[in-house]
Amino acid sequence: MSPDLERLLEAYHEKRTAPPSEKPQRAATFERLLADTLTRKPGVSRDEFLNALAERYAEFRRQRLQAERARLSRLR
Repeated sequence: MSPDLERLLEAYHEKRTAPPSEKPQRAATFERLLADTLTRKPGVSRDEFLNALAERYAEFRRQRLQAERARLSRLR
């Protein structure tokens, strides 16, 4: 996974899971990263990119959960 994609997925995750008081800041960070990415992808609409990102996010979340479970099982 590219570092840019990983940063974008992490920002998306933080936007979705941040406490209400931090949501505006997290959303702004995600939107800035998204805008930067879209400028490097001419011909790709925001909706197309977000749909593709949602698919990658599902895998990203699965990997994070597996890593967290593995970490917790080592602590037992």
